[in-house]
Amino acid sequence: MAKKTTQHSTSAGSYQQAIKRFSAPQVASQYPSHFRSRHWRDRREKKCITKALRSITPGSRVLDLPCGTGRLTRLLMDKGFRVTAADVSEAMVSIARTNIAASQSPTEGHLPHVDFEVRDVMQTGYADDQFDAIVCNRLFHHFTEPDTRLRALKELRRISRGPVIISFFNSFALDAAYRRIVNIVRGRTPRDRIPIPYTVFHGELQASGFRVQKRIAVRWGISPHWYVVAV
Repeated sequence: MAKKTTQHSTSAGSYQQAIKRFSAPQVASQYPSHFRSRHWRDRREKKCITKALRSITPGSRVLDLPCGTGRLTRLLMDKGFRVTAADVSEAMVSIARTNIAASQSPTEGHLPHVDFEVRDVMQTGYADDQFDAIVCNRLFHHFTEPDTRLRALKELRRISRGPVIISFFNSFALDAAYRRIVNIVRGRTPRDRIPIPYTVFHGELQASGFRVQKRIAVRWGISPHWYVVAV
């Protein structure tokens, strides 16, 4: 069955809060292009993404959405992919373009071309099956409502003919349990970065037309940060 474009008017909530937060130039200017003080985090995430993309051949069209300030864009370029780096934040895209240009050495040879675009994950404007793969890193833990996650997942499913690598925060983790206890003790109700059970996210993936190929934990049982490879 052919995939159809879906259009929704998303109500105010975690989606709008994320747009407002990350579209601010000040926030974009402080967003890490790499984790200077936590190199292990950068290395582990890139290792997971590299593992998830093993079946994708050089020259494939890969979408980095959201690209942020380009932390993963350069990794995808180094793998030989034709990369599109997109983000809803114009400020993020501008910094990503500058960072990638600054990272290219005249002596390292020709790198694959990368396109920088301002796009909204809820309605990207891309054609059906336009990309061979998509990397969607550190986005879904900002979406606290199931309906918001479903809308984004359906759009990612529509525009990819191959695997979509999606990160989310899994409630099965010591760090997630610790943060829950801290919030209870402090009487605080978190409104962002709330871990959810894998069974919940798996159900949302299935409802969006995805089939899960594999799960990759950044630090199994310790960190809530997990990746799902879905097709």
